[in-house]
Amino acid sequence: MEDRFSRPMRGELRLRVVDRVGRVVTESVGHNLIVTGGYEAAAEALAGVAGAAIARVAVGTSGTEPTEGDTALTDAVSVAVQSVEYPAAGTVRFNFSIGYDVAVGMTICEFGLLTADGRLFSRKVREGIEKTEAMSIVGRWDIIL
Repeated sequence: MEDRFSRPMRGELRLRVVDRVGRVVTESVGHNLIVTGGYEAAAEALAGVAGAAIARVAVGTSGTEPTEGDTALTDAVSVAVQSVEYPAAGTVRFNFSIGYDVAVGMTICEFGLLTADGRLFSRKVREGIEKTEAMSIVGRWDIIL
């Protein structure tokens, strides 16, 4: 039997691309890499360090695979986390939306969770999304402890 506490912290990003009439154009689900700075921020957040809590979601243009040493996204544009939920014991969910007028013209290949003080917590790379004014990207990012 697997010991729950022997598994590393992990994350899952669910995305829906939605058109202006509310139709879901595409959906995806994938795992992310929690970077070294993310583990440091998690430890600091547990100790109540100001700025260590996750507060923003960023999108960027790099399709380079994530590494533990990543500290930023390329050409990043960020939005505030809209709400936080706790869907199961040991899970925190960050809900967000990349609105119709955000990141227009960008080929979005990467997503990142950012702390309140701007540090990269985790990173996900995927096939590019050609962002236009005709779409928003609605997401939920679960971090499982």
